[in-house]
Amino acid sequence: MVWDSEAATFDDEIDHGLNDPQARHAWTELLRKWLPADAVTVLDAGCGTGSLSILLAGLGLTVTGIDVSPAMLDRARAKA
Repeated sequence: MVWDSEAATFDDEIDHGLNDPQARHAWTELLRKWLPADAVTVLDAGCGTGSLSILLAGLGLTVTGIDVSPAMLDRARAKA
């Protein structure tokens, strides 16, 4: 699977790992605006290595991440 071969370096790409503090802050603000105020659970479909899932969990949400790539999910679990 193509995404399995990308998993090892996926977070090195700009925005993918949300390593940049400005990108992380921008995503946090967008998610706060987009999500209903009473949201408690989120399904992150196509979660990749889990960067957005982790950000959502940091906002106090219960997150379930799914992805077609087992290698991406392995990385997401390792980061969680």
